[in-house]
Amino acid sequence: MQKQRDVFIDGIKIYACILVVLGHFFQSMVNSDIIGKAPLLEWFDTTIYYFHVPLFFICSGYLFSKYSVINSFSEYKEHILKKLLALGIPYLFFSVITWGLKVLFSSQVNNQADSLFTTLFIDPVSPYWYLYTLFFIFLITPSIKSKKGLAVLLFMGLCMKIASFFISEQSAFVIVSVTINEIWFVLGMCLHTYSLDKIFKKRAFVWVCGVLSVSFVGASIFYYGIKSQLLSFLLGFVACVATVILAIHTQNLRFIKKCVSVFSKYTMPVFLMHTIFAAAFRAMLLKLSITSVVVHIAVGITVSFLGPIVAYAIMSKFKATDFMFNPTKYVKFKKQEKLNG
Repeated sequence: MQKQRDVFIDGIKIYACILVVLGHFFQSMVNSDIIGKAPLLEWFDTTIYYFHVPLFFICSGYLFSKYSVINSFSEYKEHILKKLLALGIPYLFFSVITWGLKVLFSSQVNNQADSLFTTLFIDPVSPYWYLYTLFFIFLITPSIKSKKGLAVLLFMGLCMKIASFFISEQSAFVIVSVTINEIWFVLGMCLHTYSLDKIFKKRAFVWVCGVLSVSFVGASIFYYGIKSQLLSFLLGFVACVATVILAIHTQNLRFIKKCVSVFSKYTMPVFLMHTIFAAAFRAMLLKLSITSVVVHIAVGITVSFLGPIVAYAIMSKFKATDFMFNPTKYVKFKKQEKLNG
């Protein structure tokens, strides 16, 4: 049975992916001393981190609430096994590649590699920490369909978020990361269960989106430089709501619909491979003594997006490499067999 795709969810993932790529790209450019720390660039980097990864968790929570039905321990085990496969295979494969490149080109990378064991199981590297964290969120989050039950889960998610303000950064990464991000996943579940996507379709919410967007940009400028986890969460929440409303109201525009249908299948490959391609081409340009900022930015951004798209188009033709992106396509589960039967 083919699942009908949610255009606005795909649109949000594309938008979030673009911001993630740009954030990592400009960070690497600054860390490599190719460009300086300009105030506008620092503001941009700080501001997008309020909400671009939370948007991914919101999308995951929405889809979890919409499609996952777990009524027994055996269904829970199958669900976790499926997520372990779907998230674990690309996580392990691309984490190992990134670790290997850091070891191989240790004199040219910004951050030196830890041991492989530490990288994979204790302190995951960016951007793969998202897959690592998402798996543990799936592990602890129940599939709740009732609105009252979800209200309790939302309260628990808020409590975890508040608790994260007091957790030491020296604590285990998995504890810190899950505690910080559980709330976004639950908000995604609320988006579906409370039918907020249908409520946000009302024309009045176009104005709400505008007000929230202006408020977010204004507050991010006014409070720039102030380090507050509570402020970061509130700003992120405002930005996420505005983004969701915008995605819902633009999903039926012909141009947006076409772009989403074309690029939605490349979100995961771009997310997984953009740092690998950007770092490789930056190293190549420096090896050729090309230090022009214009060239590095033009080539770097182009390669960050186009490289993974081309690589995936080729890799998806072969089962062995396509498996690294879509492992569940090649492994049958009982629930899948029932649906297909």
